[in-house]
Amino acid sequence: MDPCNSSVGTIAYMSPERINTDLNDGAYDGYAGDIWSFGLSILEFYMGKFPFGENLGKQGDWAALMCAICYSDPPEPPAAVSPEFRSFVGYCLQKNPAKRPSAAQLMQHPFVAGPQPQPLAAPPPSS
Repeated sequence: MDPCNSSVGTIAYMSPERINTDLNDGAYDGYAGDIWSFGLSILEFYMGKFPFGENLGKQGDWAALMCAICYSDPPEPPAAVSPEFRSFVGYCLQKNPAKRPSAAQLMQHPFVAGPQPQPLAAPPPSS
């Protein structure tokens, strides 16, 4: 079993294309799916609640949750977050798996890598 192409995991954190294989013509990239799950997880850590929680209701309506994951806009962080965090989560929660960054690309994101030092201006010519 290829661990990156298996259906192992919690449905609530699965990417849209994993839940509904028709969304991506049946193709599944487990690495891109993991990026979706990671983005959803860090958003939950920040919010202190599951980002799609309003779709579960009191009875745990899994069908409504799966429809929300597949067909609604991805959840967004609250307005008070930093632009870097908002951007990072937004990249992770791209509906199209081909648009999600790799883990290596995420490591270069300003939210993780921090601000990049600006080059120093050249000193003025001496007279």
